[in-house]
Amino acid sequence: MLKVEGYTPDDEAKIVAFIKKVQPTAEPDRQILSCSVLIKDDKDIVGMVSYESHGNLGIIRYFLYDARIARTDIAVGMFFELYKKARERGVKKLIAGIPNREVGTLFEMLGFTRVTGDLSDYTDLVRGDVEIMLINLEGKAFA
Repeated sequence: MLKVEGYTPDDEAKIVAFIKKVQPTAEPDRQILSCSVLIKDDKDIVGMVSYESHGNLGIIRYFLYDARIARTDIAVGMFFELYKKARERGVKKLIAGIPNREVGTLFEMLGFTRVTGDLSDYTDLVRGDVEIMLINLEGKAFA
């Protein structure tokens, strides 16, 4: 049965294995893993989203899920749980580097908006070849 859960230290090895399965050359940052929300199918990890914390700003670093197993509504629930956990840790905004239009459409559905104008606050945090989107977590309720 699929369920959305926050990270626990017991999940670390499974998360690393999941990331390596999807991105074999990746070197997962263990500090970022602790800021993860997972989709589990029984004890197997089939999806995750995590952020890197920079004070009151969080940067989405991992967003992976097996669409053959985890439906879109489960992925959306994973993000809402991430929003809650990030806000509990003092994060006021989450940003994401968007590599293509399809991902941008998905992030719009998740409540992110495109950042336009002066991007200097974000260019050191994300690669220069991606669009930047953000969501403001202040004052929002996530069930």
